[in-house]
Amino acid sequence: MNHTESSGSLTDEEARSELYALLHQHQSRKQAIDRVVELGANYLGIEHGHITDIDEEENRWEVIGSTDSPDGPYPDGLTAKLSDSYCRRTIQQSTPLALHDAGNQGWADDPAYQLHQLDTYLGIRIDVFGEPYGTICFVDPETREEPFSDAELIFIELAGQVLRKVLEESQYEKDLSNRNRLISVLNRVLRHNLRNELNVVQGNAQLLKERTSGEENGFASTIESASTELLSLAEKSRELEELTRSVPVARPMDIVPLVNEAVTEVRDEHPSVNISLDIPEEANSFAAPQLSDAVSELLSNAAKHTGSNPAIAVDVYRRSDQTTVQIEDEGSGLPASERRILTGASETALDHGSGLGLALVYWIITNLDGEIDVTAGSSGTTVELHLQRTTSPSSK
Repeated sequence: MNHTESSGSLTDEEARSELYALLHQHQSRKQAIDRVVELGANYLGIEHGHITDIDEEENRWEVIGSTDSPDGPYPDGLTAKLSDSYCRRTIQQSTPLALHDAGNQGWADDPAYQLHQLDTYLGIRIDVFGEPYGTICFVDPETREEPFSDAELIFIELAGQVLRKVLEESQYEKDLSNRNRLISVLNRVLRHNLRNELNVVQGNAQLLKERTSGEENGFASTIESASTELLSLAEKSRELEELTRSVPVARPMDIVPLVNEAVTEVRDEHPSVNISLDIPEEANSFAAPQLSDAVSELLSNAAKHTGSNPAIAVDVYRRSDQTTVQIEDEGSGLPASERRILTGASETALDHGSGLGLALVYWIITNLDGEIDVTAGSSGTTVELHLQRTTSPSSK
């Protein structure tokens, strides 16, 4: 039988409208869960509503949100055997389980009915990230005069979708917080513990170089070089962490000074590398000061691997809707693993120190809504940074 209005205090339309509103409200996980069960109980005219977290392997059923007080039959935090509940059936199907007279609907001999004596039950499975998580249920020991209406079934399905979104967002925020905390811990280790120890290694390697010759001197040089690379890696990790804490915001600006700044810096660091520059008087684009860091990193990486006659060409050119910074070297070609880092194609393990620097480039350009193209071959590598062009720099 189709009802135009439920037996509770809300109409079908009012109940659905409030659920839709929850999708656009910023609330804590607990606030959203409590609001859904409260809304459902009012709409359905059923006193007891609860949301469960279910572990089928452990046969565990736990209430994580409820309309009941701590001394009620289904309070928040209650745990029980899944096999003793209606939810064991609900979690196994994607459609609602709707009972308005369970004792006369084939459940009289079921352990759940015999234990709880619930004649009214309406519940549906909640999926989180595509996997069964738990259920939302409304229960009553009294029978209903009529079966649940189509509108009420639609409501419980929508409630399940709202809870899916709430729980997924909550889990995502928790994972992100844990990941950021782990990054901070690892970077503190890199910046302090590892850096301090590497300074000791580097200092001793330099002393060995001064006091040895021949093969021993070569070993000392290798140790010094490796420690220098690892110290550079620690510094790059610090820069990457700082970037994730203060994401670049693209705004209209002339990028010519930023590219000039990067070229000057790398020329000073690598005086033996010939860096040519072909750049217009101005190139107004959506960018941020961190663009200079990205160009500098690419130039430094190219300078270290550009071959016996080191040369790098830097060009900036404009199209109707884009500004491109092109960096071309004559080295042996950027390895595939590092090309993937630059283009964001995968999150493979980094082969060596330059990987973090290239990850820094990727973070900067993508946060500026730009794009990166990489062409690599045996005779060199070309990296292009594409930014959105604007007609004039910001007046700010």
